Formats: sequence, structure tokens, C-alpha cells
Amino acid sequence: MKSEEHFMQMLFGLSDWETNHEQSISIEALSEILCCTPRNVKLILRKWENEGLLSWKAGVGRGNHSTLTILCDTAHFFRSCFKRLLSEGKIKEAIELIQNKKLPPRIKHSLQETWDSQFGFVSEEGKTTSLDVLRIPRSRGFSSLDPAFVSVAAESHFLYQMCHRLVFYEQETQTILPELAHAWESNEEQTAWTFYLRKGVRFHHGRILTGRDVEFTVQRLIDLDSPYRWQVDDIERIEHQSERILTFHLRQPNSFFLHFMGSMAMSILPYDLPFSEKAVVGTGPFRMAEYTDERLVLEAFDDYYRERALLDRVEIWIVAGRHSSNQLYQLPEREIKPGAGNKEEDLVFEETGCHYIAFNFRRPGVHHDFAFRQAMQIVVDRNQLVGKLGEYAFSSAGSFLPKKSRSMSLPSSDLEEAASWLRRSTYKGETLTLFISEGKLFDVVGKWIKRRCSQIGLEITFVPVTKANYLSDLMDREADMAIMGEVLQSDVELGLFELYKNRSTIVYRFMNDEMREAVDKKLSVVLRMSDRAERMDALMEIEEIFRQELWILFIFHVKRIDRYDPALQGAVAHSFGWLDFSKLWVKSFVTLL
Repeated sequence: MKSEEHFMQMLFGLSDWETNHEQSISIEALSEILCCTPRNVKLILRKWENEGLLSWKAGVGRGNHSTLTILCDTAHFFRSCFKRLLSEGKIKEAIELIQNKKLPPRIKHSLQETWDSQFGFVSEEGKTTSLDVLRIPRSRGFSSLDPAFVSVAAESHFLYQMCHRLVFYEQETQTILPELAHAWESNEEQTAWTFYLRKGVRFHHGRILTGRDVEFTVQRLIDLDSPYRWQVDDIERIEHQSERILTFHLRQPNSFFLHFMGSMAMSILPYDLPFSEKAVVGTGPFRMAEYTDERLVLEAFDDYYRERALLDRVEIWIVAGRHSSNQLYQLPEREIKPGAGNKEEDLVFEETGCHYIAFNFRRPGVHHDFAFRQAMQIVVDRNQLVGKLGEYAFSSAGSFLPKKSRSMSLPSSDLEEAASWLRRSTYKGETLTLFISEGKLFDVVGKWIKRRCSQIGLEITFVPVTKANYLSDLMDREADMAIMGEVLQSDVELGLFELYKNRSTIVYRFMNDEMREAVDKKLSVVLRMSDRAERMDALMEIEEIFRQELWILFIFHVKRIDRYDPALQGAVAHSFGWLDFSKLWVKSFVTLL
């Protein structure tokens, strides 16, 4: 244990921290506080005296007490320790320190100010120049950053900063644009797709991209039996015409193939490196510099094939809920100039997707009864729930797409009607299991639903959805129902496909074999449609089946509100409502930490 950590331990064992105030204490008492022998205590005290932290006077003879005097400024001492923990990436230890109940209020306040100043945009002194850093707080740990398994919106965005695909979907124009491939073409039957790779694209470890990396990425999805494997299952073979020209030969026509090549799962990885989530190597504007349980650090990649990122580093800190989620892009302690328009602005992003209740049709139970599902739909009156959750900026959902929900009539209902449907069902008073995500939001939703169910005699027990039980088959085996949220990517068509085909989504996992077969037949027809409007109509027809049969119950949509300083430039929502880090910069940025 370091000297300063020992000193903190001693302070927390004392009742008097006042500087230059002599207090009586024995070696034996200090030995108990520091959990070491009296001999070691004497050595430690001598070291602290040499460092100017305290003075020690040993009591000699009967009745003469030993005394200790704190010489240092304890607030300054704790602030230095706190900053060291943060600089070393020991976020958990820093949080534990600031939350210590023995910390005096004045010191806690000082540490809180230091903590708050860490987030948003800061400038740090590098070896030769200052570095522009964006530091983002995150209230929960990371899920998978493996392209073959990534399933969370935020992680998908972080991954995109490190890895690119052959093509990408631009939401504004609703078109596929070049990325690692600068051009492509297909035969008339759309069974052969040829891609032309850019010259001179480098991976973060220095090697030039070739077609072999593309084939490796595809084969990896197959070998790992990825939840995204369905996107490449139609590839019969890959023909390499040269290092930079390759042709995908498909088993059947697919006019949607470009969308699959723009999927996050098709983030191109190097064939010559074993994949590691702790050291992801891609071709994106940022490279992974550090990845621990406490933070993810991305550094600008100087050899990026497009324009270098304007930020030098992005850090995502796991802060266990200590920081508001709408303060991602603030400028701490920015110089305020009178009349300069210093008011923070809001970046409002309406997520495409919704929260919903899914019924587990792979498990027997009363939820197979339409009358029961109808009772549940009435119990969960989305208009009443949205009214209760107004502070979170929700709107009622009747579809995965907010725009479609707004065009629908979503009337309120009452519990008498719900009770009537429950009596018509085969429900016999059994307790049903409903899995629900952890967190403040779902504490509110869960309690509200449980109270409403109890009022009509429906017994529900809740099980929290953790990362571990979501990734396991526990929900598939034990859940009768689940309340989940899906955020679709900017390529909405692909997002809707993934709802029904990706094995990690609850929509897919809870469908029985007959339902999956029926949906697959409709999706196979969609793949042969060249017109986007026609495809969207067909995808909405599939959603209509889910809505009419009450296979899932749509509840609410979410709006994300991120606050940012007007000095921030390049603030344009990218994927999943996050800002593209590589485009961000700060005008008149003067803050140095």
C-alpha cells in the first residue's frame, strides 16, 4: 500500500483532521487503524514526518501521552490523491473515495468539483503540444465490442469509431455510400456483387487492407456462429480478382446485399491478428489505446485514410450513475464572456425503435392465450404510463417507428375492460415471470405495471435483466414476458430485418418455430425487392402481424437529450443518436486541466 493510501487510512480513523492541532494517540491505536505492527507504525510515522505530512512526539514515561499533529492541508492532500486515481484510470477507487461517509463535507465538495471538471471537453498538455480530449461518463459497464456479437447501441457507435465497413448507409439521403470500397457493381440477376477496395487503407497496426481481410471477416461470422451470420449465409463463394477487387457469388438474388455489407457485423478486421476485445484493431479514425472495466480510451489514428479526427482522444468512463446522462459534451470551466451567448444548448434525438413487452412463445403458459395478451395490453395503458414518465421525454408507441406511431390512434383504456379480458382467458391465478431491465426508469415502469396487474388479480414477479442473464439462455427458459427496448440503426430497413433475424434480439428469441418460418418467408420476398418504398411497406406488413396478433405490445418511444456548449462545432447526430467523435471540435477552446 502506498504511503498516501496509508495516510488516508489513518485520517479516516481519526476524529480530528484540523491542521496544526496536537492530539493524543498511542502507537497501539495507530497500529489498529493501520492494520500493521507497532514497529511498522513507527517506520511509517518517520516517513510521513520526512514528507512533511505530520509531526509525531512519542510520550516518554508514565502519564506522558504520545501526540500527533497534522501539518498538511488535508483538502489539498485528498484532492491530489483523487486526481492521481483519475489520471491512472482508477475510476472505481475514485468514486469510492468521494462516496466515503467519513469524508468531511468541505473536502467532499472539493472532490465533487474536481470530479465535475473531468467531463466534457478538456485540454491536456502532451509531450510536445496540448491535446483536445472528450471525456464521457457512462453509468453502466461495457457489453461486447466484438463486431460478431455487438448488440448495444452505444457499443455499436464506439465500434464504428474504430472499425469501418465496405459501405455505409447515409440516413439523410437514404443511400449507400462508399467506405472501404470506393465502388461496386452487380450482375443483372444480383447474384454476384463486386467491390473495389480503396488503395492505401491502413489498419491500426500498420498493414494495408486487402480482400483477404474482407473474406476473413465474413468467414469469422460463420465460424463463430454469430447472431449476424444470417447476413452472409447466402454467400456461396468469394472470388479474388486481385488484392483490391473481390466478388461475392450468392446462392440467390439479393437486391438488399449492400445493406448487409454496411452492417456493423461487417466491420472489417485484419486476418493476421487474433481478435481481442481488449485490443480491437480496425481502419477507423480512432484506435483503441486502453480498454478496462473502468474506461475505454480511443486515440486519433494519424494514418486514417480520410481526414484525421479533430479530437486527439476520447475517453468513456464507467461512473456507476454518478453523472447525469445529458452532460456528455460540456466544456468544464470555460471562460465566460459577457454577452457572448453562453447558454448551453440541447441536442434532441428521437431514437428509432421503442420499448415493448414481448411474450415468450417458446415457453408454455397462459400468454399463448390471445385473451390474456389483450388483458395485458389494456393493463399497460401506454398513454397513462407515458404521462407518468413525462420527465423522460417519452411518447406512446404503436410501432417500432416513431413517425408511424404519431399517425396512429392510440386510445386509453380502463382496468374494468382488462379484468373482463382476463376472466375470458385461461388464467388460473398462477404467478407469471416478467424480466425487466435494471435501472431507475424500469423501477418506475415495473412498479406501475405490478400495481395495475394486482388490481385485476394478475400475479406478476419481476426478474432484473442483467448482462449475464441476457447473454445466457436464462430468459429463454424462465421468462413468460419481458420488457425490452430496441434502438434501430440509421439504416432502418436493416434494423427491422435484424429485429426478426438476429438471434440476440428478444423479438427473435421469443418467437416459436412456426412464427419464425412465417416471418422468414416474408423477409425472403423483401430481399428481392429493389424499390425502398416497396420494401418498407412489406416490412410494415410484418410488423402489423405482430401488432394484430399481440405477439408484442408496443409501449413507448424515447427521446435522448444531450446538452452541449455552443462553442462545440460539428455536433451532428451519427449512429444511434451519438455524435461522430471524429467531426467534433471546440471553437476558442482555452480550458487547460
